Amino acid sequence: MALERQDAPPICPGNHRTELSLKKSLTGNPTGLVAWSKEAPSCPPKSCPVTAIVLTKDESVNIQRCLSSLGWCDQIVCIDSGSSDDTVALAKAGGADVVETTWRGFGAQREFALRHESVRNDWIYFVDADEWVSQELATEILSVTRDSRHSVYMLRLRLVFLGKWMKHAGWYKNSWIPRLAKKSQVSFLMAGFAERMTPVEGSIGRLVNDLVDEDLKGLGAWVEKHGRYVRLAATERTARSAVTDRPPTMPRSRYLLKYRVFPRIPFKPAALWIYMYILRGGFLSGAEGLTFCTMHATFEYQIGALMRAERARADVSLSYR
Repeated sequence: MALERQDAPPICPGNHRTELSLKKSLTGNPTGLVAWSKEAPSCPPKSCPVTAIVLTKDESVNIQRCLSSLGWCDQIVCIDSGSSDDTVALAKAGGADVVETTWRGFGAQREFALRHESVRNDWIYFVDADEWVSQELATEILSVTRDSRHSVYMLRLRLVFLGKWMKHAGWYKNSWIPRLAKKSQVSFLMAGFAERMTPVEGSIGRLVNDLVDEDLKGLGAWVEKHGRYVRLAATERTARSAVTDRPPTMPRSRYLLKYRVFPRIPFKPAALWIYMYILRGGFLSGAEGLTFCTMHATFEYQIGALMRAERARADVSLSYR
């Protein structure tokens, strides 16, 4: 399946410091982009026949900014899996339809959202709560949904870490992910601790403009989240031998590195750090780049340590049978 690249409502009421923080974030620094606003002449509010779907749980810090950049969508649906903070109230105040449900896993949750009866448009745009959409991306999506040759569109992420866009360290060039799709022509499958969008029919295109991933919850939340991912990643590695075919939405170079090359490399944490920080230019991102690469190498070490511990525990268990 060939890939082809195509050549906000007001902030919800809150305290003054929070509103200033959100407005500063929405100016687009440090990515150089500017978030969509209701004054955008090329993409007025609710002008795009798209349902934006946002999966949430305890995202009160991020949700206002996210929804503010999605006002160009005809509909916003939040699928909340048991938030204990103000996420649900803020989402409703921001104009979203909220569905409260249980967590099913990454792929199953997106599939549930895709098929939910409240979703009224065929075009679906998946956005995470810690992401926001620029004026340029909103205008491009409006254009492709009006005259589309594809059933799925991929875009790249501009990840902001500790206030800096991680343009280097191998985290941008091949960050293509499928986010815009016709719900009648795609489905979601579980893929490790993430998910895989699978086109049922039609072709795949690429958008020119990027989506910004900028979590306002800070480094502590990043560490906590990746701590939860360690066991999921270890389970995925154990079952990875079953993965043989490249998903149509995954760039070939990323597939080869992740599934063919990296599993055969010894001393994975050190190898990953050298690859990200030196070979892919993580050092160009300063102290933030050093922290980013080191924490990913640490994450890799934790996965390996858990896998070794689980194998040893299994061997001990067998010895007593």
